[in-house]
Amino acid sequence: MNLKNQQGISLIEGLVIAGIIGLMGTLAAVALNSAREQARDAKRLADVTRMQASLELYFNDLNSYPVVEQATALGESGASCLGGEGFATNCDKSAETVFMDPVPSTPEAGLKELIGCSGITNAYCYVGNADTYKIQFELENENPEAGLQKGANCATESNVKAGACE
Repeated sequence: MNLKNQQGISLIEGLVIAGIIGLMGTLAAVALNSAREQARDAKRLADVTRMQASLELYFNDLNSYPVVEQATALGESGASCLGGEGFATNCDKSAETVFMDPVPSTPEAGLKELIGCSGITNAYCYVGNADTYKIQFELENENPEAGLQKGANCATESNVKAGACE
């Protein structure tokens, strides 16, 4: 067989190349999806940490956490501001100290609607009294480094733990 006269690739070679390209594309899509899930969970944890810090500032100034007896959704769909009167939809920045504005909303993509309050699913849910508080939130994946599980997790004034708030 004279290789100088052969042009292009054979059908088998073309199928092998197409299969390899398809496999690489599939692996890239899976890796990208996993990275997106991890990024959304990282944002959720950062949001909860910021809320905890803001609640500690509130406590230091007012010697109390915001008192909310029924679980309340935080963020765009619920209480979007933490001011001197507690969580509210708006803060009067000229009349009161504002501890957090805006209160973040959870990225909804990827969640299984395990957490809900105030008629809103996929929300950060806050309940508290003068001495303690709980923020319930959901993660798409477990986070072994932080000791958190896939699904419902709970933040309090002292820590963040796996599982639903009690």
